[in-house]
Amino acid sequence: MSLDLRVTSRPILKIQRSRSNENIMYSIGEYARIAQVSKRLLRYYDEIGLFQPIKIERESGHRYYSATQLPELNRILALKDLGISLNQIQRFVRDDISPTEIQGMLSLRKAELEQQVLEELQRIRTIESRLKQIQERDSLVKDVIVKQVPEQRFVSARKVLSQVESPDDFFWAVLNVLTQGDRGSKGKMTIIFHEDGIESDYIDMEFGKSLDRSSRLALANHNGITLTDKSLSSATMATFVPQTKDCSKLLGYNAIASWVEANHYDLAGPVRLVFLELPKQPGDDDYVMEIQFPVRKREVELNLQSLN
Repeated sequence: MSLDLRVTSRPILKIQRSRSNENIMYSIGEYARIAQVSKRLLRYYDEIGLFQPIKIERESGHRYYSATQLPELNRILALKDLGISLNQIQRFVRDDISPTEIQGMLSLRKAELEQQVLEELQRIRTIESRLKQIQERDSLVKDVIVKQVPEQRFVSARKVLSQVESPDDFFWAVLNVLTQGDRGSKGKMTIIFHEDGIESDYIDMEFGKSLDRSSRLALANHNGITLTDKSLSSATMATFVPQTKDCSKLLGYNAIASWVEANHYDLAGPVRLVFLELPKQPGDDDYVMEIQFPVRKREVELNLQSLN
């Protein structure tokens, strides 16, 4: 936000007084400054009968407004800013729709706009991530590390999520069960995506915690979350730890794919996202995550005919 510090020789507010009473009224210019709207807008609202001045001088035609009208004007402006047409706003004013009804409509529209903003921000971050991958492809590939991950005990919950179900809600529900309020307990939290590619109608997601064999954890149903105790087989992993939080999976996936192809490997199982540092609350992007793709060395087929 910037402040206009220019000096003006005109007074900021010029108080007008009605000749018939002592109520303070403001000229259209003064009122426009107070309400942070244009004089043209106030004139237009007057012409269509949506918001009219409290007084119009017969001789000069000058319009005057009162501060008591500000709640009405702010209500109109709020409805307009939320994308509601002037015809609808006029109906609201004419039919004297209750503040409760208007608040309900505003809350619904606000939620819709917030969702649109989130989707647009995610789209921008995806674009930025793809540009970063193009610009820094070679350096990102150099950050891929191959390591052997041993067999490990894995206590987890798995769910196939539909479009209307939030992966974040499932993540936090399982996390609360696994940690039981202790985020510092031993064992790394891991997400496994079992789907083959990105489907539009479901996400097959498993979220759990690696534990040693001696650890005990109740497997009872907790608020609809059922834990299972299993083993994850040992695997050779191509790994990547993104430096950026936004679209971090995209950058990591691209880097690993380039490394796998350049070094003659094949992907050999579902991707794992291992949290080195967990987010502290929903919406928190202050976390560290390692992407792990199981890989195997590609078998080289010798073309004996080409050797002759």
